[in-house]
Amino acid sequence: MKSLIVLLCGLIAATAVHLPGVPMDFELEDKVLSAISDDVAQRLEQEYYTFLTTGVETPAFQKLTQQLAKAHTKKDIFTKNLPELETRDSFVVCTLCRSVINVFIRSVREEGGELNGEDSAVLMKKIAMDVCRRMELQTEEVCEGLIDFNLPTVEYIMHNSEMDSHSFCSLFMEVSFCNTGSNPAYNWTLTVDGKVPAPTGPKSDTPTHSANDFKICQFSDIHHDPLYEPGSLAACPEPLCCQRQKSTTEGTSDAAGFWGDYRDCDLPWRSFESALDHAAKTVNCKYIYQTGDIVDHMVWGTSVKKNSEVLSKVTDQFIKVFPETRVFPCIGNHEPHPLNLFSPEGVPDEISTKWLYEHLYNDWSKWLPADTKETILKGGYYTVSPEKGFRIIALNGNDCYTDNFWLYHSGNNKIPQLQWLHDTLLAAEAAGEHVHVLNHIPSGDGTCWSVWAREYNRCITRFHKTISGIFNGHSHKDELNVHYSEQGHATAVSWNGGALTTFSYKNPNYRVYTVNPDTYDVTNHHTYIYDLNEANKKPAEQPNWFLEYDFAKEFTEDLSPAGIDKLLDDFADKPDLMRKYWRFRVTSAEPQLTSGCDRNCLAGSLCRAATTVNNQKERCEELKQRLFEALDNEPEEKDDGAAVLGALSISSLLALALAMRIGF
Repeated sequence: MKSLIVLLCGLIAATAVHLPGVPMDFELEDKVLSAISDDVAQRLEQEYYTFLTTGVETPAFQKLTQQLAKAHTKKDIFTKNLPELETRDSFVVCTLCRSVINVFIRSVREEGGELNGEDSAVLMKKIAMDVCRRMELQTEEVCEGLIDFNLPTVEYIMHNSEMDSHSFCSLFMEVSFCNTGSNPAYNWTLTVDGKVPAPTGPKSDTPTHSANDFKICQFSDIHHDPLYEPGSLAACPEPLCCQRQKSTTEGTSDAAGFWGDYRDCDLPWRSFESALDHAAKTVNCKYIYQTGDIVDHMVWGTSVKKNSEVLSKVTDQFIKVFPETRVFPCIGNHEPHPLNLFSPEGVPDEISTKWLYEHLYNDWSKWLPADTKETILKGGYYTVSPEKGFRIIALNGNDCYTDNFWLYHSGNNKIPQLQWLHDTLLAAEAAGEHVHVLNHIPSGDGTCWSVWAREYNRCITRFHKTISGIFNGHSHKDELNVHYSEQGHATAVSWNGGALTTFSYKNPNYRVYTVNPDTYDVTNHHTYIYDLNEANKKPAEQPNWFLEYDFAKEFTEDLSPAGIDKLLDDFADKPDLMRKYWRFRVTSAEPQLTSGCDRNCLAGSLCRAATTVNNQKERCEELKQRLFEALDNEPEEKDDGAAVLGALSISSLLALALAMRIGF
């Protein structure tokens, strides 16, 4: 649905360029921007609806659409991360979102509407494909694949929900002035046990590393591409490359590397095999966490068959390399077909995610007990106790993902899993268990619905003494996030294992945690990588995996929430330390280091670490201002170690944002 909306938005976007009422100066108050956006959206809606019903293309309409077709690349409209748009771009996207959704609503729901009839899907596809061609948004193949995959779900949701444009756009892009929806079904409060007093200070009782600690290995965001072809085109117009045109590309700078490629390409099988083999020889993993996203980024070319085969192949390889080690997986947003869509129960089979849950249970049952079956089949989540006193909770975090368009069918059906999480934690507390939570999408991610994230964080605060660790993926960044109570006390840390895929502009990596055997707290972690440039110079040899860094040695031995919160203070006050964190965050990848990270880039990385609800930025803003002050006080002749962004780095950042725009 997201891709379909993007395609339709593209058609309308050109008319926003010179419309009366679009401000030239966007430094306005949020209420003013929202009011102007509403006014323009109403006119856009009427103009497009007229075109839809009459088929008349005025010269002005043609000229404007041609202007927009020349103003964008085929990738940028799919790559920019909505929460990171500049105000000018946010205004345009918000306006288009409001107008397009209203066109859909009028066409689908009103009696006699153009899309209210037996041929509605055919007409919707015809319109969307026309938009794709007119606006040159993507290749014909990409557009048709995305439209065909999403249309059945889009049509069902439009006919069976009461979502209005303001509610939709508030969720779709939670930027301040666009977030004006007031639908009560999308602002609920979870029932949280109140028998334990709220914390009066940060959690600080995490033990330090000792010789008795055991190890947990984390492999996240594998994104294996079964069509990866060394020597093929790595600089293609589609969202995913390194699959085609080998005959004309091999031997050139545009050719895909043997062990992977920094550009918009996913992981070849040989690289996945190499990662597991290295970990098996290097680390004694007591447990393995696989935190989602096994399927590749060929979002227009998924299928039940293809996805199922990749999921099972990866599962079988884990079993082959680690026959005596239990693997605990959680579900990523790339696992379903179509991408990102996780349906509620009770919808027609042809648009249901039931097939995926059944397949995953069959794969995961090799590691999980039979009593996990009920919740896996219900929604892709489960809990298990691998040893006395220790419990793992694996969530389907796609309930919060704003690219999961079933969110727009109903907000209330996202409550049950969170309530189950609360009740499972309550039972674990009563049993004296320590808990690890696995959740693919970090709750502070810009595409994680803030209401869901807010209530999730309330659970974490309530059970901060029970939760010993939270493990995420999705961002493809080697990073961390500090959770805070409503009073601002650090209550937990989410550890993000980065990604095995190279998508985009990163080295493959996996993480190893040292864990206290009594409290199950994380006491240290190590990240292993190989340098992609060096590996591709020697295709006949295995990549040289090496320890990129030891967290305790590089940063702090205090991995408690209080200790990590103090580390964020150090990042703000010591720019060189923040630069080091950024370097490891991007896996020391050569394109990233060449492009560098300016003050805004450093501040963004720091803010990310201090945010676990995307509209709660108090700690972020405090740290950002301190970082800016520290940077301003550095000697002028000092090389900031992260070069000012130039044209190359802008391109790199757009490429890095690709997975966020199409769904990591």
